[in-house]
Amino acid sequence: MLADTQKIFDGVTLHGMPVRIELQWPFHSSGGGSDWYVLHGTLRLADGGPLYADIALNLAQTIREVLPSLDSDLTFWLAINTARKALDDKQLELLKSSKRQPVPVSSRCYSIRDKHFRFWQATPQQVEEFVARKVFWLSGNQRGPVMIADPCDAQYLGAADPNMVDKLLAAANDLAARGMIELAGDYARATDGLLAQAQAFHSAKDRALEELHAKHAFERA
Repeated sequence: MLADTQKIFDGVTLHGMPVRIELQWPFHSSGGGSDWYVLHGTLRLADGGPLYADIALNLAQTIREVLPSLDSDLTFWLAINTARKALDDKQLELLKSSKRQPVPVSSRCYSIRDKHFRFWQATPQQVEEFVARKVFWLSGNQRGPVMIADPCDAQYLGAADPNMVDKLLAAANDLAARGMIELAGDYARATDGLLAQAQAFHSAKDRALEELHAKHAFERA
């Protein structure tokens, strides 16, 4: 069995929340004769605040059978995107204290007919918003390079679409033409034009967070 190593992913959700996902990689058998595999990790709201969710990703045997291995790139993308989708779907609660929350990695996210994983079917507008938000939150004032042609994001936004990587790059080119980002190959940096839209990016994040808190408050009531 492979020893645990920490793998970190920085990105955004479709609904505009910046996240850092830290995983104690890779998946391990849950033991006790169970046919489940478990992966512990932490999803943090990457806005400088204290909110996070400790998670336990539970991988079903039916999904294990379609993966090349428990520590492959495909398995990593699946783990990341399942966690992101759970946050978008308000299945995770962001807290200031530890509370391990289960997240199923089941056949609900896999198309047996098409043999691919499915999370979102993003529209062209959603793809462009996603790229802009990703560059804003990950590049920001430091102007660091951000990968656009990311296969993990392509799976998240529309694995059924074989052209999703091209659509991500096309959206980036449109943003570059409007002076919002600077492109160098598959990587982008924020410009003053993008940073000037900071209020819109923060508002999208705050709106998604408010809806998340409202859903969990209703369930507790």
